[in-house]
Amino acid sequence: MKLKSILVVLSVSLAVACSFTSCKTMILNGVSDGLSSANKKGIPAKVKESDPDPMLAFMGEKDPVIVQEVLPVILKLYEIMHIENPEHQGNTIMLGSLNVMYANLCVESKAELMTDPRLLDEQVAEFERAKLHYLRGHDLIFGVFESRFKGFKEAVEGSDEEKIKAYVEKITADDVNAMYWACAGFFASFALNPLDSNIIGAIKGHIAILERLAYLKPDYSDGAIWDVLTQIYVAAPSDFGGDYERGVYCFEQGMKYSKGKLAGNYVTKAKSFCIPEGDKDGFVESLNKALSIDPDAEPSSCLMNVINQKKAQRLLDHIDDYFIEW
Repeated sequence: MKLKSILVVLSVSLAVACSFTSCKTMILNGVSDGLSSANKKGIPAKVKESDPDPMLAFMGEKDPVIVQEVLPVILKLYEIMHIENPEHQGNTIMLGSLNVMYANLCVESKAELMTDPRLLDEQVAEFERAKLHYLRGHDLIFGVFESRFKGFKEAVEGSDEEKIKAYVEKITADDVNAMYWACAGFFASFALNPLDSNIIGAIKGHIAILERLAYLKPDYSDGAIWDVLTQIYVAAPSDFGGDYERGVYCFEQGMKYSKGKLAGNYVTKAKSFCIPEGDKDGFVESLNKALSIDPDAEPSSCLMNVINQKKAQRLLDHIDDYFIEW
């Protein structure tokens, strides 16, 4: 019912906003402020700890299917709002974030289940769809920062380390959520196609952004920034920013801020450390720890814990694909 309520509110708000010709901009800005929880300049609304969190309707959901069914509709509603009010940075950032969520929850997660060789072509096509939405989300958010700081995109995606540093330092604590989703989309697309030359060259700049975010808000989303950094430091070639020892440190920081309550941390350990090191026992131990977590214990992490537990179980079910017995 929570997700249905959100759809009703979105639909009614949009209808009201678009039905008036006078004061339309003011009405659209007001609706966009409310729907994105940020103002026209993209500054997040100040909330009290006691205020209800509407995102619990998503993140507190235990059934991923209901989220997968409703998210495309919500995504399109925000896109309509963006078309009607393209200058509202808060709504643009939310639309970018939703594209990344959609790619992960509704496209890539489903494609990972297509293990039948006969579905290979379909799986590849779905991975391409996921990449499209990951980069669309990234580009929407980067567009906001380009409008604020002319030359931002070129600098961050370039090779001039001094210029990267200068632009990255413009990011403030208010920008952490937006930039987290932009970088999450970028690195998720990299994971789907590590040989994409258009992505490889921009890795260092995006790592610099994540490091800035980790400095500004190290506890963001229970250590989510550290988890992304772990994966990229371990996976990326050293010439493009990879750093195994830094990856180990980031993993430890992620565990510190999640307090070991996120299944995703254990999946990261199994994939990023245990498989490359041939540590089959550590692989099994990590994934069993992921499966032992009670999703209901942390409502704000329930959905992601359920999804990552499904990934953990799939990895265990296909353990022979990752470790060769001699």
